[in-house]
Amino acid sequence: MTLWLVGMMGSGKTTSGELAASRLGVPFRDTDEVVAERMGCSVAQLWGTLGEATFRDLEKVALSSLAGAEGIVATGGGVVLDEDNRRILSESPSVVWLEASPAVLETRIGSTSDRPGLVSSESPTVGFLAELLDQRFPLYTEVASHRIMTDSIDAGAVAKEIEDIWKA
Repeated sequence: MTLWLVGMMGSGKTTSGELAASRLGVPFRDTDEVVAERMGCSVAQLWGTLGEATFRDLEKVALSSLAGAEGIVATGGGVVLDEDNRRILSESPSVVWLEASPAVLETRIGSTSDRPGLVSSESPTVGFLAELLDQRFPLYTEVASHRIMTDSIDAGAVAKEIEDIWKA
């Protein structure tokens, strides 16, 4: 079984997904890491030099290659923007949307600029993150079979909820 984690950057997909997978004894993959491994550079470098469209194409290939794999897969925050990606995710019985408010996302992301979409921008503001979330909200809703609000719980508690979904 593949359990997919979707949600905005900073929602805890990689941190809580790795922890849950470790405790369950199942593989963990991150689509951003798959893209970076295949391209031999960081996602930030790829995004900055080849652009968003190329990154999204590579992300689609990574997502497709992981469909049906055993384990937990963290996806990039914008993976839901592509209709084919949404179809792949929707065909899975376990897509967990890790939700977080724009204010919490801003705090978690901090001053990092190594995330896709932030390479050439300053620190993400609550307004910027709220706009992204507004655009993606219906798409996350479309694919998610489960939702976990991560604002007020730590990665360990999120991982526990992911583990419970895996075992159900």
